[in-house]
Amino acid sequence: MAENLTAQYKDYAVYLPSLQQQYANYATKTNAETTRDRKRFPKNFDTRWLNFLDKDSELWHCGYTLYSCGQFEQKQIRTRDIVAERNSNDSIVVGDSGGFQLGTGSIDNKNEKAHLEHYKNDPIAQYNNWHNSGFRQRTLAWLERYTDYAMTLDMVLWAAEEYGQSNAEKSQLRKLSIQQLIDLSVDNLRYFADNRGQSSRTTKFLSVLQDIGNGTGEAWYQAVKDFDFEGWALGSETGGMLNSLWWLRRLLNDGKLDKSEWVHLLMKSPPVNSVVYTAAQRALRKALNRDDFTISMDSSSPHQLAGVQQKLVVPPNFTSERSSWKVKSWQLKQDIRLARNEMHLAFPFASPLAKYLSINDLLAHDKDDSDYFTDTWSLQLVTNHNIWGFHKYSIDACDLVFGENKDLKRVPADLLEIVELTERYFEAENVGEIEQRLKVLMDPYIRKRGGKKHGEEEVIDDVEVVDF
Repeated sequence: MAENLTAQYKDYAVYLPSLQQQYANYATKTNAETTRDRKRFPKNFDTRWLNFLDKDSELWHCGYTLYSCGQFEQKQIRTRDIVAERNSNDSIVVGDSGGFQLGTGSIDNKNEKAHLEHYKNDPIAQYNNWHNSGFRQRTLAWLERYTDYAMTLDMVLWAAEEYGQSNAEKSQLRKLSIQQLIDLSVDNLRYFADNRGQSSRTTKFLSVLQDIGNGTGEAWYQAVKDFDFEGWALGSETGGMLNSLWWLRRLLNDGKLDKSEWVHLLMKSPPVNSVVYTAAQRALRKALNRDDFTISMDSSSPHQLAGVQQKLVVPPNFTSERSSWKVKSWQLKQDIRLARNEMHLAFPFASPLAKYLSINDLLAHDKDDSDYFTDTWSLQLVTNHNIWGFHKYSIDACDLVFGENKDLKRVPADLLEIVELTERYFEAENVGEIEQRLKVLMDPYIRKRGGKKHGEEEVIDDVEVVDF
């Protein structure tokens, strides 16, 4: 029987791979649809096993993922797709509302983009006409059709020109002020609150918190805190490792977690985050006297490692050394001798894929003028392996710290202290000393993105490359 990772999450914080549309479509295809131009195809392998949301997949199953509405033009998914076709009894999909695409100007819907482009240099007109763009109407319809939990539609503050964020230079919102972006986000919340429930699915919504400094976090919180949704999502500086604990305590003390079911941390990868947020989840369940409160986190790193860098995640081998608590990867060999099958190379580590194919099988052609011998099919397989690998880093790390057969000798002493302080943090009367100590302990585990200003801590370059 294939590995069921959903069951292995037990009561841990959940890692959600940020699923890409191409993969979600590709994993519905038959071998005949995907490998027409391949010279070699492994026997006894079915491309549809890439559908990890399917509990009957022969590779592995995990029913958790994040899917962004921002990848789509319409309010319905027009192609075959593993999220659209999933059994909702076997999976939980958390939806992203597409605020990132608004912040960067990368909007696929032509009519919506044309509307926003028309007013991009007139902030007053852009503000007054936002509700006619169609973006939020389509977003709400899509989220309610396909997701179980979903983030509300926030207008990201880092899109404002006054903030100077480099990747927002093409945003149609860049002329808006911080206050205008907050006001429009509140208007979006009202729209979601007034118009939700029109689908057969009962999607539960997570209100987003933002903070880019200079008092914006408090201003945002005061504007959104009284909306009655089912949870929260922490982005920008509210999602930093220590900042997120501070905001979770603030929400707890203000009674804003009393009815919350789910809190999501944007752009966070295992394994350290998995352990820290599992400690927070355990402490908050105790404080709330509820077992149905869940913390999750997401990243697109498995896809980036495959499609951008052509690397496979090496399964975890945790020790008490801090350096072992990073995701390790292995560069896929681009060797024409492997492509021509002149030599054989098995997977250098255990993997569900290793049961069915070799490294040779990931190379599609042997044209000697190529830099890469992979194709779309092989990169989707690498992505599948990487998603499995990130789940393993999350689950195995939590097993060592919290599991029935935990092994604390394989956990760095400073990480164990972070866990202990985090579990005390939400009930301590005086948290100043705890916060100061956590800041010192967490610092070696945090690397900020170069050139970014809004507190995102996960960087794909932090994945270490190893060889065998």
